[in-house]
Amino acid sequence: MEINSESLRFILGIKVKQYRQQAGLSLKQLAERTGLSISYLSEIEKGKKYPKPEKIILLAQGLDKSFDDLVSLQLDDELNPITALLNSPLFKEFPLQQFGIGLTDLFDLVTDSPSKAGAFVRTLLEIGRGYDMQVEHFLLASLRSYQKMHLNYFAELEEHAQTFRQEQELDPTRGISLDWLESLLRDRYQCQVRYDDFEDVPDLQPLRSICVSPHKLVINSRLMPQQRKFVLAKEIGYRYMALAERALTSSWIKVESFEQVYNNFKASYFAGALLIPEPVMLQDLRDWLSQPTFDGDRLAAMMDRYDATPEMFVYRMSQLMPHHFGLHKMHYMRLHNEVGVDKYEIAKELNTTNVFIPRGIGPSEHHCRRWVSVKALKEVGERQQAGETPQVAIAAQRSRFIAQDQAFFNIAVVRPLSLGQNSNTGMTLGFLVDDHFRETAAFWNDPNVPQMDVHETCERCPLTDCQSRVAEPTLHRARQKQHNREKALQRYLESHQ
Repeated sequence: MEINSESLRFILGIKVKQYRQQAGLSLKQLAERTGLSISYLSEIEKGKKYPKPEKIILLAQGLDKSFDDLVSLQLDDELNPITALLNSPLFKEFPLQQFGIGLTDLFDLVTDSPSKAGAFVRTLLEIGRGYDMQVEHFLLASLRSYQKMHLNYFAELEEHAQTFRQEQELDPTRGISLDWLESLLRDRYQCQVRYDDFEDVPDLQPLRSICVSPHKLVINSRLMPQQRKFVLAKEIGYRYMALAERALTSSWIKVESFEQVYNNFKASYFAGALLIPEPVMLQDLRDWLSQPTFDGDRLAAMMDRYDATPEMFVYRMSQLMPHHFGLHKMHYMRLHNEVGVDKYEIAKELNTTNVFIPRGIGPSEHHCRRWVSVKALKEVGERQQAGETPQVAIAAQRSRFIAQDQAFFNIAVVRPLSLGQNSNTGMTLGFLVDDHFRETAAFWNDPNVPQMDVHETCERCPLTDCQSRVAEPTLHRARQKQHNREKALQRYLESHQ
């Protein structure tokens, strides 16, 4: 088993504390038996010290154990899962430091009650195996958690983009051209940009770009100009911020480390902040929020002003609005839909509320067809099937999640996907309609914005008169049946006491 020095201290500390407690010894009594100080023994048990061999011998004698008992990497049955966790790819890659957690913090949790910790870790590992969870799922989930902790706003990355603009003497009120980005990569970073439709390699056609080497970037020629600009700006971000560890492709083919995931996020954030400057967009958003009616055309005009795709623009809103306008209870979601197919897949989501939790939805469930983005995707797809070439569609809805009786003001933006795919993508940005949102968005009660009762999926929904339902409420019925059974048991017990 490959294990580092920190983990060695961790395992020895667990063993010493476990053996001491099994022997019914206090730290003071063990100190008297071994001649080692109480403070030194405490540091060993906390995983902060790994004693020299002669002191391990003293410890073994004081605990009535062998030298091998202490230095072996094996733990007893109840703690074996902890050894497995320490040696697992998940533990090695999980970004504890990003959350301010060190191995000693985990050690404190484990040594407080080793047997309970072992049972807990065993449960985690069994859940992971049972649901076929891969390390990349945990890493991407940890990134989402990290974003939520910071409300998806990172001042340091904003500052990097702002400093870069100042160094390049870029006017924040004017857009950045594709030619300028290509020239900068070529002249400053000695990176040649090439375009390829990957016609000869069909498996690579969905990719937006491939970084062949530090000196060669290949971009999918079927991308829209705005998407090409984002890819180039992201590459500049990698180089400007000196992010060495990175994925070579735009879409994840294989996640190898959290550093890759985190650096990809940082470079993407930098690209958005570079192409859509924070100060200028904030003023645009203030003006838009001050309007008494929801103005989708004004949003579309802003996207055109920044020459941004809907994905770039709406996601940029999700970065700036919680931080600068105090709209902390927010959710962002991107759905994909193949034209003519009644199936909607979540491609990306970020949720800072506990009202709507799309990652908890089972793979066989059907997303609520009343969501504004689903309805807009369906309408755009129908126009395409009728032979039209639809433009970007923008809609709004006040959505009341009936289970929690909480309403969101949801903004949906839908556009056809590029890369020759017969599918569309729809972005939703929603804010909880509370007192702060009412004070911030003058259009919160616009009578032209429809109101709709919604749920997460058809299977979970109690509505009986929904014309949009595409599946029976099986999960709702099962929960209701369990609830009724519990109530019946309670009544029976009360009447027969």
